[in-house]
Amino acid sequence: RGGGEAAPPERGGRGVSRRMSVSMTLDAVRDMTKTVTRRHVDTWKNLRPGDRLTLIEKGMGLPKGARQVVVAEVEVVNVRVERLAVVTTEEVRREGLVDLAWESIARGEYVTVADWFVDFWCAGHGYRNLTTAEQALVACRRIEWRYLTSEANR
Repeated sequence: RGGGEAAPPERGGRGVSRRMSVSMTLDAVRDMTKTVTRRHVDTWKNLRPGDRLTLIEKGMGLPKGARQVVVAEVEVVNVRVERLAVVTTEEVRREGLVDLAWESIARGEYVTVADWFVDFWCAGHGYRNLTTAEQALVACRRIEWRYLTSEANR
């Protein structure tokens, strides 16, 4: 199944840890500072608070024989659908991307962290050629988690 959809419960859906790639924010996951991710609204529909996720470096496009590398185990604490218009600088920090945003702002490419994030997210999820106003109306699935992996296990 694509997009993190779980198998139906009779085949081990709920209660079984699903894998989620965090390749774009790997350092923030390793540091356990990333606590939020946003995914396409059509994915992760069955995810609920209490579900566990295994965060991996990369899930697709691995060379033959390569294995997925587990980075952390987390428990979902909140899932909701929201518009990108509500993203704040604090939310971008929780996404583990605020440093990239500030770099773009320093180069004069963006004015705000939120503007950078909305453009970055839309480009990475197939929303191209949208106006800023149209981008703000795009819905995404916001997933928040807490880490189960302790520093001692690293």
